[in-house]
Amino acid sequence: MSWDMVKDPVMQILERGLDYSMIRQRILAQNVANVETPHYKRKDVDFQSVFQDVLQRGETLPLSVTHRAHFQDQAEHSQEARVLEEEYVVRQDRSGVDVEKEMVTVVENALYYQALARMVSDKLGLLRTVIREVR
Repeated sequence: MSWDMVKDPVMQILERGLDYSMIRQRILAQNVANVETPHYKRKDVDFQSVFQDVLQRGETLPLSVTHRAHFQDQAEHSQEARVLEEEYVVRQDRSGVDVEKEMVTVVENALYYQALARMVSDKLGLLRTVIREVR
């Protein structure tokens, strides 16, 4: 079954949530990789506010490519991204990354992704059950 055939708004919202969670994971990984880079500014994706805006308007989730080499696999969903740079300094070398906080955020995002993936799996399971019953 093609995703185009499933025009369920819940599946579309879950798919967009998974997309944003993957993008956030990449940005969080960049933060961890740059923990010892002097003057590095921590980045994050403000996808919860974007997600709420989209849900209220009933639109597809917007996302933009901030650099032509970034996030090319999500470009078809692109419009606007909210990648935030945080200005605070947590280390003597003026880096803005607190590795402990970052790892907690990485785990939190992974749990969010797993929850959405489980919802998609459950939804597909319901569709399989319906298809079996119709036969």
